[in-house]
Amino acid sequence: MLRQDMIGEATRLTRAGRLVEATALLQRMLRGGGAPGPNSRNAQPTLEEPTIIDGQANVIEENNGPDVTPAQAHMLGELLDRATQRGGFALRGVTARKPPSPADVVPDGTRFIEGSYSNPAGSRAYKLFIPSRHKDQPLPLIVMLHGCTQSPDDFAAGTRMNFIAEQKSCFVVYPAQRSEANRAKCWNWFRAADQQRGRGEPSIIAGITRQVMRDFPVDKDRVYV
Repeated sequence: MLRQDMIGEATRLTRAGRLVEATALLQRMLRGGGAPGPNSRNAQPTLEEPTIIDGQANVIEENNGPDVTPAQAHMLGELLDRATQRGGFALRGVTARKPPSPADVVPDGTRFIEGSYSNPAGSRAYKLFIPSRHKDQPLPLIVMLHGCTQSPDDFAAGTRMNFIAEQKSCFVVYPAQRSEANRAKCWNWFRAADQQRGRGEPSIIAGITRQVMRDFPVDKDRVYV
């Protein structure tokens, strides 16, 4: 039984550098076990973050996190790949969701247009939100990466980001994962081929971002993912 809450917790542990715990959690899920309870020795509270439209971004030159062996990273990638590629999980999530209504996605007087981008790593479609007060002045750009089984429209409806962007006058671009790249439409961040600058899906996402910056008046100092 594949559970999105456990995959989400494994994602959080991975981002925190706790690959051994993430691997153990995915192994337990694939064996049919449940997530650890709130009183588990390793349980930590999940903190909700506020909505942020603008902020200061800093480049981190060092990685002071725990050392992870190649074997651990490979095992985690294998487990996540198995979890997201199982047909039952992918098809249930994709076919059961009703398409959101336009009123839940696009505020009145705004545009939500389609585009596509290709490079040697592949091609992806995307949706771009254009606020009504868009003229020729440079505006911030937010790049939104949807979750497993989602589409740009699903993500826009669930987050209400287009409505916030209309209030704040921002562009928002939503790259769309292809089911051919991942049957559950997850972004393949856990694969080594998709973890490097200028390669794989990172190069496609960056290329979509640059294409929007070229075609629309984007403030190059205010681009966020």
